[in-house]
Amino acid sequence: MKKRLIIILTTVFIAACICANFVNRTEQPHKVLSIDKIEATEGNSDGFSTRIYYQVSTDKGAFYIRTEGLNAAPQCAGIKKDSIYVLVTRGIIVPIIGVYPCIIEVKEDK
Repeated sequence: MKKRLIIILTTVFIAACICANFVNRTEQPHKVLSIDKIEATEGNSDGFSTRIYYQVSTDKGAFYIRTEGLNAAPQCAGIKKDSIYVLVTRGIIVPIIGVYPCIIEVKEDK
């Protein structure tokens, strides 16, 4: 019975985290402090894959710009350091495991 309860609670927690990545939308101005292109290669002698994404540091925290997947917005990678933009983001922050919100749209600050 205890084992079953742990499995159910774990499943609910994982589902909640996945849903939070798609419903927690915010839109606010940020000053871009840095933008770094990350190329993560994984695999072995049978094959490998490379994920490319951008990590953006702002005055209000860190964000990702994904180049593939459901939160992908590669057109946003053209933002410049030391500029102010209104960033539309979606997702949750769990820095201990490297989870940050994704930038899904960039608007010029007026």
